[in-house]
Amino acid sequence: MFNRIRLLVKFPTAVWLMVISHLPGQIGYGLRHRYWKARLKKLGDGAIIDPGVYFQNPEYISIDDHAWIDRGVIILAGIDTSTREKIVLKNDNYKGDSGGVHIGKYVHVSPNCIISGVSGGVYISDFCGLSANCKIYAFSHHYRSVNNPENRMIHFTPMCPQEEQCLIQGAVQIGENTGMALNVVILPGVSIPRNCFVAINSVVGRGKYSENTIISGDPAASGKPRFRPDA
Repeated sequence: MFNRIRLLVKFPTAVWLMVISHLPGQIGYGLRHRYWKARLKKLGDGAIIDPGVYFQNPEYISIDDHAWIDRGVIILAGIDTSTREKIVLKNDNYKGDSGGVHIGKYVHVSPNCIISGVSGGVYISDFCGLSANCKIYAFSHHYRSVNNPENRMIHFTPMCPQEEQCLIQGAVQIGENTGMALNVVILPGVSIPRNCFVAINSVVGRGKYSENTIISGDPAASGKPRFRPDA
């Protein structure tokens, strides 16, 4: 009985959030900005949140001035407190907080991108652009246990018992003025320096990447310069 009453109490809030999240036009943009400014860790001046954006644990998410979060973007943040086995990758270049997602000034996150900063954290510096369907993971399931690699009871799903899961986490740092083309995947623990461009369909794992280069491939590697050197 108590659970039913609690659901009824929460129902108007859930409906209001659904309306705000999907309302088109200038009224929708205005309502979303006011609503999320009170709930995100930061929402800067001139920031745009399009219809259909989803935030998990908004108090861990910062969106700076004039950033644009496009339609259907999913941003996950917060700290995982479960007892599941975790592989933790260190990233000395990371500038943010554990479990936080920081989106810098003048950043555009295009439709249907996923940014998972849970436990590890994701820091996207100013003037970056993510094309449609890009994925950044600081936290994800791993395909097997590191402590017991022969254990075939490790499953690649969050729906099984915690002792049958293994996770990998590592903060992700994206340097200033870095662009990502369509369908790029950034894996846990990655650090990309400033002025880079990541080519279409690239899968970027942990490695050493040079500033001002085009990063491409699966696995990705730095190639030719993005901007030509001064004559």
